[in-house]
Amino acid sequence: VLGASLITGHVSCQVGVGGSGRQSLTRLAAFMAEYKLFSIEISKGYGMAKWREDLKKVLTQAGSAGQATVFLFSDTQMKEESFLEDINNILNTGEVPNLFAKDEIVGIMEAVSPRAKRAGKPLTPAGLWAFFLDSVRVNWHLVLTMSPVGGSFRERLRKFPSLVSCTTIDWFSVWPADALKSVANKFLPSMEAADGSASSALRSAVEDACMLFHTSIRQLAEDNRRELGRHTYVTPTSYLELIYTYNELLGAQRSNVQQLQRRYEVGLEKLLTAEGEVNVMKQELIELQPKLIETGKEVEETLRVVDAQTKEAAAKKEVVEGEEAIAAEKAAAAKAIKDECEGELAVAMPMLESALTALNTLTKADITEVRSMKNPPAPVKVTMEAVCQLLNVKPKKVNDPANPTKKMDDYWGPSQALLGDTTFMTQLQEYDKDNISPAYIQAVRPYLDKPEFQSDTVKKASKAAYGLCCWVRAMEAYDKVAKVVAPKKAKLQQAEGEYYTLMEGLAAKKAELGAVVAALQALNDKLASMQARRQQLEEEVALCKTKLERATKLIGGLGGEKTRWSEVAKKLAADYTNLTGDVLLSAGFIAYLGPYTAAYRERAVGQWVERCR
Repeated sequence: VLGASLITGHVSCQVGVGGSGRQSLTRLAAFMAEYKLFSIEISKGYGMAKWREDLKKVLTQAGSAGQATVFLFSDTQMKEESFLEDINNILNTGEVPNLFAKDEIVGIMEAVSPRAKRAGKPLTPAGLWAFFLDSVRVNWHLVLTMSPVGGSFRERLRKFPSLVSCTTIDWFSVWPADALKSVANKFLPSMEAADGSASSALRSAVEDACMLFHTSIRQLAEDNRRELGRHTYVTPTSYLELIYTYNELLGAQRSNVQQLQRRYEVGLEKLLTAEGEVNVMKQELIELQPKLIETGKEVEETLRVVDAQTKEAAAKKEVVEGEEAIAAEKAAAAKAIKDECEGELAVAMPMLESALTALNTLTKADITEVRSMKNPPAPVKVTMEAVCQLLNVKPKKVNDPANPTKKMDDYWGPSQALLGDTTFMTQLQEYDKDNISPAYIQAVRPYLDKPEFQSDTVKKASKAAYGLCCWVRAMEAYDKVAKVVAPKKAKLQQAEGEYYTLMEGLAAKKAELGAVVAALQALNDKLASMQARRQQLEEEVALCKTKLERATKLIGGLGGEKTRWSEVAKKLAADYTNLTGDVLLSAGFIAYLGPYTAAYRERAVGQWVERCR
């Protein structure tokens, strides 16, 4: 009916006590018709000016915008009776006199001009305003919600008869039984039987009890009015409050009872567990004692072995460190000898290298030049004689020009033969300088002081002879140094041999020390493991004793509570089952019995308890 009223543009006046569903039904109808719902918001400073602004807004929305709009207005929002006067004017004439200012009217006309033109209406001011009012009548739907309680409703109908003559009045009567049943079926939670399974029969009984509560209160309200002259009203809101309160309280109480019951059950489980664990812990304590004693003996034995091994390792380490010191001294001595030899050889080596460099500069032509000399200069002859001495080339016996009766040594002929030898340069370059015969050196040394054998003199006489002169002098100087260095080299070789022998023995002793240290480390690891095991056993024994002591105290202190806790847990289980009815009675008391005296409350509760049983 309400939906039809909205669609045809009628004004609906819904009469019913608060909580009967007037506003909810209006919102549902507006949603179904796809209309926009508008309602004022009452505040502390809400007055006539604000009311007129809201009225302009909703009329403009319906007339200018052409938006189908439902204006929901309740008697609880009537802060001033002048609000109803404006409503009365709208119902009679379709407008409120002097509601819009001139500039606002111009704006409205401009807004409706396109729609009026499409509708073929005259675009004069009067035509546009008439089109706006027609749009308001078509698109604006007014819903007034009034309560018949008290004399205000009667008084307003007398003052503003258009509330009756220009509206469709919808009277909201009490909900029938099937409606109450349907609402309870929709909103009530699932019910559990004593065994915890869902029970449809129990749920149906609760639904019937809710219906009984609501219907019985109607009779109680009538008795209260007749006997005491006090008016009380039973509305669907009270019924919904009953169901919502029941849902909320039932869930909370079930949770509390379950939690409390669980606490007692857990306490009983702990007591039973403690009783069973006492014997187990006693047996564990008996079994741990021998293990602890045995582990302690093993630790003591390992400690003795570790002490002995530590002393042996310390002794070996001391020996090895002593021999390392001796080896270091030997190495230092050998290094000193080696440095000394290298220092002395460093004097002769540059001269030797210079001589070999000079030899390398000689060419075959240079050697041929010297060999082809018939009467060579004295520096050349003396140089070749010195070379022959080192190469052990024998002189040739010739007559002495000064005394023909005597023979003299002539080295020039053998020298020419030597120079003609193709291996001459190779002999010089590969000469065994480290093993020169002392006789050769003794034979060469007289030449060193001769003026003809001086390097500058020989160089002036012949390039090839100069190189040979430098070679002879280098061999003599190297031999002189080698004779001094040789004993030192022998000493160095001996020192290095002693050092290497000592190092071999030291390496063997280090290996022995390493083996001892490794064995000692293994023993220390074993000892640490045993000590950790002993510590663990001691902690287990201490923990077992502590647990045993606590369990004994717990059993002794709570032994008498076991029976009581069992009874309380059973009672809480029964209370959980009875919560379905107990909470329903409490929710009914909260929802309905607040306005009544004690006698009426007792009468209603007695009836409810009898029904619940």
